[in-house]
Amino acid sequence: MNKRNYYCLVAGLPDLIPDDKKLHFSSVKLRSYLQEELHPADFEVVKMFYLPWDHENLINLLYEKEFDWDERGNYSREDLEQFGDKKQIELIDATVFPSYFMDFVELFYNDHEALPKSAAVKFFAEKWYEALAGSGNQFVAGLGKFKQNMANIMLALNGRKHNIPFEEAIIGDDEVTHALKKSRSRDFGLAGEISDIENIVQIFDMENLLDRELKLDNHTWHYIDENTFFNYFTIEKVLGFVQKVFIVERWFELDKEKGQQIFSQLLEEIQSNFEFPEEFAITYGKR
Repeated sequence: MNKRNYYCLVAGLPDLIPDDKKLHFSSVKLRSYLQEELHPADFEVVKMFYLPWDHENLINLLYEKEFDWDERGNYSREDLEQFGDKKQIELIDATVFPSYFMDFVELFYNDHEALPKSAAVKFFAEKWYEALAGSGNQFVAGLGKFKQNMANIMLALNGRKHNIPFEEAIIGDDEVTHALKKSRSRDFGLAGEISDIENIVQIFDMENLLDRELKLDNHTWHYIDENTFFNYFTIEKVLGFVQKVFIVERWFELDKEKGQQIFSQLLEEIQSNFEFPEEFAITYGKR
């Protein structure tokens, strides 16, 4: 199957240099820009990467009284508030949302048993990984499996360290999840399934939580690099960039100094690969 090439998009950043104020890309504005630049089918794939914030927004709408709305979600508050009124569910245009949104509503409004928030979180995570696996894009499916394995491994390591039952929280049903639930060896006997499992375990053993999180994000960063290396102008290169922007934004929230360092690293790396207008830059602090 021939893939679409975005020669103009993947052409090199203009002179966009971070100043002394904390500068970073906005994933929200990036999505708006990509909507104008990408083929509709490719943009739908981009939107899949933003779905976790839709899940979070919907869950908060149904379970919390007060919360901050995350603009990174694809859907507006008005869109998702439709799910908050059981009487209006039948009026929702289901074609606007991923099919599992309506499946969730059926579970949530089950009159026989209240659905715990933790079950809702797991439901959306499972469905998201399934959606990535069925996307028809090899990079997207691979990244979904990578993220699922990483989340499960960290969950199992935490559970084992703190003697907390974790088996029911594991997502998926394959050789990796079976090993995580049953094995008591240091690497869960996964050396044959996950080549870098020992490295992941070593990262988990780090005492400084921020350093651990940075190592984990670097691990994801390297995965993206390795799996988009030969995708010079295709949607995979754009998708990898989107994921890296998510990492940069996360570090501005966790650690401002490290966030700036990671942003500079990202900027240097993509200067010769992508071209985005300067309005993606947002300066925090004094304007």
